[in-house]
Amino acid sequence: MRSFDYSYLSLRTWDNEILSYVAKIHEYKGKQELYLRQKPVELERLVEVAKVQSTESSNRIEGIITTKSRLQQLVEDKTTPRNRDEKEILGYRNVLNLIHENYEYIPFRSNYILQ
Repeated sequence: MRSFDYSYLSLRTWDNEILSYVAKIHEYKGKQELYLRQKPVELERLVEVAKVQSTESSNRIEGIITTKSRLQQLVEDKTTPRNRDEKEILGYRNVLNLIHENYEYIPFRSNYILQ
């Protein structure tokens, strides 16, 4: 595993453009935390929409295509799979749910990504 020595960064001078990017990142992080507290229902809905879109896109890349209504039912766990393709869709959905529910506890390492 690579290790990085960041000590040289303290000696480096930073231009205004980079410093403004750092300030914007800090500002947007604060806004994100505000939205998490004030609008959890809307954010949860956006997460669900993203899960459906991600599941559809990823499976389409693999050649697995189904109707939008059937995909929605599968992702929302409102039906059982009828065939192997639909089992693949459920597998992807399960992985997304696992990541969204446990991301704080999953280390960011290549073996976890491959798993």
